[in-house]
Amino acid sequence: MNISKKILIGSVAGALLFTGGMMAGSNSALAKKATEAIRVNFANIKLIVNGKEIQTKAEPFSYNGNVYVPAATIANMFGIGQTWDNNTPAVRFESADRVASAPQYGGMQGQQNYPHPLDYVYALRPGFEKVVNIVNDKELAIPKMESTGTLTPISFMVHTNIFYMLETNSQGTFINGYQIDKVKFTISKVFSRQIEPVKGTLTFNEATREFTEKIYANADGQFKLVGVKVYQIGWDNMITKREELLTQ
Repeated sequence: MNISKKILIGSVAGALLFTGGMMAGSNSALAKKATEAIRVNFANIKLIVNGKEIQTKAEPFSYNGNVYVPAATIANMFGIGQTWDNNTPAVRFESADRVASAPQYGGMQGQQNYPHPLDYVYALRPGFEKVVNIVNDKELAIPKMESTGTLTPISFMVHTNIFYMLETNSQGTFINGYQIDKVKFTISKVFSRQIEPVKGTLTFNEATREFTEKIYANADGQFKLVGVKVYQIGWDNMITKREELLTQ
């Protein structure tokens, strides 16, 4: 069912305009600077890349025959660098030819100094205590529950600029959610949720919002999968164990 909603739009800088699969627009539209009330159509528009649906926090909508989707979502899907320039204002993208002439814009590809990527621009420093912007080499310390806690990566950054890490400290084992504000260049801990002690490797599936722990044991010189635990993260950031399979 198509539902029309009246919304206020102060700028189109945060969206890409697509018509028939091609980027469209006019100089007059791009130069416009105003706040006006318009009616747009929300029709549960899905973003699908190579057959896989991509989740986005800001829902796509159509207006005057064009479809608007978040610029950051599109850029992340195709590995294109994007930043918000508040002074111009503008959304800046880095194309393949710019990367060829200036390798620092190449994202994670070939960046040997940044072996733990979060997305196109941000990476974890070895030791997992800091996040670094690989373009300007600025660092952000990752907040922890305890200063002596040990952090281990779980996920890459997702479309809401959130990534997850495992913290082990004197209180137990926790999944921490962090959010990076790319405009203000700050990092904050959104939540900490305690789980059972992790004996294996924990990974995150963005599509299903599940954390999966796989436990291996050494049997006669070969590593064998002996257990699987699945934790589900809700939209309220609560984490519950959904499934457990142990073979020994």
